[in-house]
Amino acid sequence: MYRNFPSLVDEALAQATHTRLIFEQAISEGRAVISGERLIIEHLDPLIEALYQQIWQRVDPAALTAEQARLYIGELSVFARYNSTLLLRAADTVRGFCPELAQELTRNYLEEGGERGKLPAHYVVFSGALIADLGFRVNGWMPRAASTRSLVSMIDILAWSHCPSTILGMYYATEAVAIAETRLLQAITDRLGVVLGRGQGADLPRLHDYYRMHLDEEHEAATGKVAVEQGHQDGIARFIRQAQLFGFLQPQVIDGFLQMLTPFVDQWVELSTLIDAARDGKD
Repeated sequence: MYRNFPSLVDEALAQATHTRLIFEQAISEGRAVISGERLIIEHLDPLIEALYQQIWQRVDPAALTAEQARLYIGELSVFARYNSTLLLRAADTVRGFCPELAQELTRNYLEEGGERGKLPAHYVVFSGALIADLGFRVNGWMPRAASTRSLVSMIDILAWSHCPSTILGMYYATEAVAIAETRLLQAITDRLGVVLGRGQGADLPRLHDYYRMHLDEEHEAATGKVAVEQGHQDGIARFIRQAQLFGFLQPQVIDGFLQMLTPFVDQWVELSTLIDAARDGKD
């Protein structure tokens, strides 16, 4: 069946000609064509930034109804539910090839999944905060959108990949979108709080602390004044920057990055398309 919503990743690459050519040259020639540092700074990160600027405009959190906000929150909670499980699986998959990357993924798993004696699992914190602050339960939420199912399916498959470079690329995409996704999710939960008359930001204390835990370099979960999500991204980026040292292949890193970035973006686009169609139907 054909898609009924646009591919923002393809559209962005059509506009970002230099990035598209770098990606295609590396893949077609089967070799690194640029340093890992430049790949991240000049291509991967700017592509993500441009995409999430568009996504924010499409979603327009300040205009959401309670029902629409709940749809976004519920669908986004599905990936969060399985994130730590898949991190552990990916760590086990790459351990024989690159124990250093396995160690980094395991560190992320312990932070996301809850390390004994430290903070609870992030999904546990988030789902509990939603109930406490917004009266909204996502536990047991079943995906409404095809893109949500595709997102979970893709990361489930990729975490088993026989190619460690593909896993590296897909986890860079996962960690690199996390800050933008968390900020947008915060805007949506704030909007739901406002619509429900419960306020926003610090008025929703448990959600406020959840977002600080991810984004605030002063939070107790931060390491060396680096916030959790930024630390995860930096930790994975190291292996792209030093790909030659660790034996990672740039074409497969790019491939894994695109395989994972696309479903993350698709989820937002499909949900916004469904909401826009429902609005038009009411008009």
